[in-house]
Amino acid sequence: MAPGISSPCSPPQPGSVTTRRYSPDATLILVGFVGAGKKTLGIIASVALRRRLIDFDTVFRQETQISPQEYIAQHGSTLYRELELQLTQRLLEQHRVGCVIVGLGWLATRQQQELLSTFAQEHPVVYVRRDRSDLQRTININQEKFHRLFAIGNAFFEACSNFDFYNLTQNTSGGDGRPEAVHMRLRKAGRVFIAFLDRIYGRATCSVYSANPLIERYTHALQVPVSWLEEPNLDYAQLDCGADALTILIDVDPRHRTTELAESLAKHMATVRMYARVPVFVEIADAHQLEPVEDHKFLKQLLRLVPDALVCSLSSSPEHLQTIIDTKGHVKAIATYHIPGPLSLQRSIDLSSGLKKAEDIGFDVLRLTGEPRVEIDNLACIALRQSLANKAKIPIIAYHEGDLGRASVCLNPVLSPVVLPHMQSEGISLQAAEQALTACYLSPRRLFTIFGQNVAQSLSPAMHNAAYAACGLPHQYGSMQSGVFEGVIDLLNDANHGGVAISLPYKTQVLPHLDEISREARDIHAVNTVVLEQIFSETGQPSRKLKGYNTDYIGIMAGIDKNLSPANAIRAGTSALIIGAGGMARAAIYACLQLGVQHICLYNRTSSNAERLAEYYREWAASSESAIRLRIEVLCSANEPWPRHLRQPTIIVSCLPALEIGSQSPVTLRLPEQWLESSTGGVFVDVAYGKHQTVLRELMDDRASKGWVVVDGLVVLLEQGVAQYELFTKRPAPVHVMRRTIQQQSRGFCPNSPSVSI
Repeated sequence: MAPGISSPCSPPQPGSVTTRRYSPDATLILVGFVGAGKKTLGIIASVALRRRLIDFDTVFRQETQISPQEYIAQHGSTLYRELELQLTQRLLEQHRVGCVIVGLGWLATRQQQELLSTFAQEHPVVYVRRDRSDLQRTININQEKFHRLFAIGNAFFEACSNFDFYNLTQNTSGGDGRPEAVHMRLRKAGRVFIAFLDRIYGRATCSVYSANPLIERYTHALQVPVSWLEEPNLDYAQLDCGADALTILIDVDPRHRTTELAESLAKHMATVRMYARVPVFVEIADAHQLEPVEDHKFLKQLLRLVPDALVCSLSSSPEHLQTIIDTKGHVKAIATYHIPGPLSLQRSIDLSSGLKKAEDIGFDVLRLTGEPRVEIDNLACIALRQSLANKAKIPIIAYHEGDLGRASVCLNPVLSPVVLPHMQSEGISLQAAEQALTACYLSPRRLFTIFGQNVAQSLSPAMHNAAYAACGLPHQYGSMQSGVFEGVIDLLNDANHGGVAISLPYKTQVLPHLDEISREARDIHAVNTVVLEQIFSETGQPSRKLKGYNTDYIGIMAGIDKNLSPANAIRAGTSALIIGAGGMARAAIYACLQLGVQHICLYNRTSSNAERLAEYYREWAASSESAIRLRIEVLCSANEPWPRHLRQPTIIVSCLPALEIGSQSPVTLRLPEQWLESSTGGVFVDVAYGKHQTVLRELMDDRASKGWVVVDGLVVLLEQGVAQYELFTKRPAPVHVMRRTIQQQSRGFCPNSPSVSI
């Protein structure tokens, strides 16, 4: 027997679970093999959840003054098991709330399994999986011994846990195909894990600024077969294609080994989560062909992955379905009901009974599918859906399958299935579905314009127009350069416009003209995005509401957060330097505050402007309901030393344009060396982009070897543009299309810059 795992006395049985709805402070346990990354994920979880981290190995050393391996060598496995059991029982009894525990299960004994299984009834216990080849290299034993070790350990960890998380450790590439730095991969995996925990605890999260996919707004769910996910050399970025949700379609062969299937599904879920920002559903393809017991087993396995929604066939036994509903936690449940003929009002009695069954069991959504005989059956399907929806307590999805049913798929208003463009022989692409809605006058064309003093060379129109075209939307995005603010009023009053992007120097000037301002834009006191929303009164009279938002801070915040190395992780003493005092500087300060930075210095050529901005934020912080702690100071001259009471800045944001407003003269402001002495470097975000490389950018590019990561203004443009697209269209953005467009349009701007890729 390989060291570290002992053979249980008998095959372990699956641990029991209850509702999977836990107290917000219920202790979290991470189990898994040595080298799976439990401790790293535990640290991430303890910070995100604000919990105490408890490492069993540390506890054992405090108790015995030696490691578990040394204890076994000196006293034998029997005495170790006894002590391990005592310590485990004590830990679980004394730390039921407010903790993250890692390192349990080193010998995988039956007694410890029973303790963990009991604990799992009221607490989340996560089995952290990792690529087997990575585990074998870490454990460093021959292949035959590793297979035996893995079989025993895997059975133990599956039995005593109630969730699966696959820790992706392979080398991934950035948006331009280049390998990502280690700290970048770690941060990306950490974000996936935090979102995983948020779903377990039912904490509201939303990574897109678009509508709820379950409302009747012609939303779409991208169908992604597992067979496609298993193909080599995939471009996963296309999963962020603009669909409102993503469904992983699982083709289950009952002959598959359960262990391999569980491992494979966990890996696919983690991969999809890393690249898709929308809700992820899971569905067993052709579930009606499975035996009820097999279907139930697979559904329980899928719940361990915590998808946003689980799709279940109503043909399963009511007992099995009720068990799934009772143990699904915060996962949405979608019931499916298929009939062999067309969906029509003549079948409404039968289908109404299916609706009642779904509602009585507790499903959140009902999906009805049928098989049309002729094209005209699709109109009957639409009428039936509307009839049922009028009396249903839950959202209704209804469409016909097959080529003849494509019209019903396009006209179904909730989560119609779409496929990736290269799979159009198997279904309808998102682009085709949206084009069909436009052809039916169900998706009106809207105009969008960026307005400002220096927007002639803006990349925003190209970025947005490429996104509209990729998603089949009929909209158009243009630009209007003007030195007179009043020019924007005509745009805001134009009935054909759906939104206006406000550029320098009008982001504060537009505020009095708006009907509603988001909390963030109000706090920043600057708006760069105005949504022109059409609303109707109870009598049906149309009117327009102007809603103001700020997406600049989102772009800056993402540029900082995604590029800080672990050595420069934001702590209580972290300092930031903001250069400039205009609208973007306002957004940069707010971005830093949202990330937890409490010490900020401002530097601007006109120090009086910087002082006014600093005073604004001092007053804002003092009056804030959240009692934000902020120390903001103004540096009046480049000859000043960096304040002694502050750490050297590890975050620098330049909010200066590449060119002087209204001229072709470059901005030449420089930073003194005494402000750049951070021993660990940091992240430098330059919001400017264009044909002229800024002097500051050139300076920081030269410091890349000293740990400084330079974030191009194109990164900020993309991140804020994604949020702006979603506010304008109420649809998730096709990020990979927008990224590719910016890369293509910006070639020649700064071709030799070693900045962060987008």
